[in-house]
Amino acid sequence: MENRKIVSDREQKEWYALCPLVITKNTITKGEDAAYLSVSMVPCTDKAIGKVEIETVFSNARRVKIDTVGYTIRPGQSSDLPCPVDAVYAHTTAEKIYGEDGSLLWEKGDLAPAVLPEQEILWQTDPLYAQIRRECEGVVNPVYRPDTVNGGWRCTCGHINLDSAESCGACHTGHDWLIRHFDPDYLKERMSVSEEKKTVSAEKKNVNFRHEKVRDDQRRMKLMGGGIAAAVVLLILLFTFIIPSIRYSGAEKALAAGEYDKAAAVFTDLGSFRDANERTAEAMYRKAQAMTGLSEVNMVTTAECPWFVISEDGVLSLRKDKYIGSWDHFIVPDLVDGIIVRELAKSFFLNCRDMKTVTLSDCIEVLGEQTFFNCESLTEVHFGSGIQNIGPRAFINCYSLTEITIPDTVVSIGLRAFNSCGDLRKVTLGAGITELPSYIFSCCTSLEELVLRAPVTKIAAYAFSECPAVEVISYAGTKAQWDAVVIEPEENGILEKVTVITAD
Repeated sequence: MENRKIVSDREQKEWYALCPLVITKNTITKGEDAAYLSVSMVPCTDKAIGKVEIETVFSNARRVKIDTVGYTIRPGQSSDLPCPVDAVYAHTTAEKIYGEDGSLLWEKGDLAPAVLPEQEILWQTDPLYAQIRRECEGVVNPVYRPDTVNGGWRCTCGHINLDSAESCGACHTGHDWLIRHFDPDYLKERMSVSEEKKTVSAEKKNVNFRHEKVRDDQRRMKLMGGGIAAAVVLLILLFTFIIPSIRYSGAEKALAAGEYDKAAAVFTDLGSFRDANERTAEAMYRKAQAMTGLSEVNMVTTAECPWFVISEDGVLSLRKDKYIGSWDHFIVPDLVDGIIVRELAKSFFLNCRDMKTVTLSDCIEVLGEQTFFNCESLTEVHFGSGIQNIGPRAFINCYSLTEITIPDTVVSIGLRAFNSCGDLRKVTLGAGITELPSYIFSCCTSLEELVLRAPVTKIAAYAFSECPAVEVISYAGTKAQWDAVVIEPEENGILEKVTVITAD
């Protein structure tokens, strides 16, 4: 299989009334020339499911819908479904579900997702908590208290199942077993028996301790004590080394197979065993590499960098009042709290007057409106390889900026982008920009040279207003193409005097 990067890996929690399965996750991966969708689902019924008709809505990095695709798949996890190459997010719903004999089991129709109440968490403060853990040991990990919803029941693992299901589709715990073993009267009775056994055991120990036995009894007790000690040692070894070693090995296999979340969860649970803490960090870093496609990833959390705020869609904001670092060179990370930084929010660096240089992540696609407004000391911007859109008024009043090159990946740049950059002398616009918006260089009084790597077709009004120093424009197209450029006359008279160097 070709090397792919994980574009998004998002859980989905919805349930439609009486639906025989739940879709739990959508994962989008990309190779060199194609994108693929994997859909994970868990059954809610004991009936055998033959096939599922699903519908997936795809959207781009800005959550704009780009396509809706229907698939017919088998239950379980269906991988490598072709999807739009520009898709970043996916949301899947089951439309029709069929049994193995081809009969229709369920149809969504006009149904809306059921609004389910929060399931009660099983807290350690519950007086029956210890007994519940004893009852469930080796059967299920009790996280929630089992309950019922309209048409179904929820397991202690949190998965919802239809009333007709005899066992949980996720952890396979029997419904009747849960009802019986979570009954308060049953738990109290079992807890009383446990306490009585402890009391009787303690009394027997006291009696044995107070009365000396004959030598044979003493020898027998020593042998018994030795056996108990050996059993204790064995149990200690089992729970402190053997079982953790097995789990550690499993986590290593998951990591090697690219199951980063699974590996990180096990390593985290192992705590200080061996180098589990370091392996947790390694798993999360390798997941970040797969998500971004970068060999080196700059990933931070809002706990360590409280000046960052990120949305689920990857829009990053900056709380300047909380920032305590240096403004000499500001670095925008690739991931914050495990979310890829795809866009800088409006006014991200507004009024950061002391900031001098900036390095932007390769993952950033959009610079929001007024990104560098009033960054008076800014001298250099290192753009990432993924930048596509630069919003309006992005560099207004960047007085110290003398030269800038906009990468070829940028396909749009907003109006007034360089308005009032008084010391700006040379600008190179990449091959993706074919129009110059209004006021883009207004009041750039020192601008002398402009390089256009694309055959620009339109220059809007006031693009060069109050730009008396412009001397040379290097134009990627031919002279005939330059003569055909639509130049709106308002305040663009300087263009009649400049030297235009064309490709021919």
